[in-house]
Amino acid sequence: MTTDRKTVLVPVVLTGLLLGTAACASSGGADAPAGGGKPSFAQVKSTVQGLGPDPSCPFGLDLAGALKAVGIERGVTPADGTAGRPVRAEVVPPQEARPLPSGVTPTPATASVPARPETVQVWCSYTAGTTPVEIVLLAAPAERIAVNLALPYIQQAGGLTTDQLVAASTDQPAPGAATTTPGRGSVGIARLAVADRGDLALLVSQGTGATSPDPALTGEPLRTLAEKLAAQVHV
Repeated sequence: MTTDRKTVLVPVVLTGLLLGTAACASSGGADAPAGGGKPSFAQVKSTVQGLGPDPSCPFGLDLAGALKAVGIERGVTPADGTAGRPVRAEVVPPQEARPLPSGVTPTPATASVPARPETVQVWCSYTAGTTPVEIVLLAAPAERIAVNLALPYIQQAGGLTTDQLVAASTDQPAPGAATTTPGRGSVGIARLAVADRGDLALLVSQGTGATSPDPALTGEPLRTLAEKLAAQVHV
């Protein structure tokens, strides 16, 4: 994700395997039909590039409304340290494949650190009651790759083991559905239907520093919250 956030990186061999798998999965299949209210990667990118000083989370994301819809009545305020503007968004340029770090032995699946496509990333950081809540929206121009690109964040926010991380990558929800990470269920993952060959994922968690997550925002309540937030997204 963004370079100035503290994350636990996935081991490079695992990263290469998962990104390589995602790239293979995105290479086939018919183009999704355009229209129908579905956002496209180009629209998401254009919206982020045009964001002004408005402190609201873009794309219609309304955490207070989504919490109320799942029966959680809490006041929502910008997270500490955001100076009242809890939104960060950027278009991250593509990265070419590069050699493996010294000391890492190449394998057929990881001959190099794989290329990464251009991505659009949006972070909305709030406090719901006393619980931190972070919404991350990640868009990529290839199919079934957005969740994989977010794996370093998912690993730390979810407190996942390597096996659990592989499961989170393998058992992704279908577009229009949501799930939570294995274990304590502290990262909600939703994928959105898009109007092109891209991929759009929405993550919601208590952030990467939550060692004892609020149980009211884990498991099934969190899955439902992620689903409600994803349903709000429009361009």
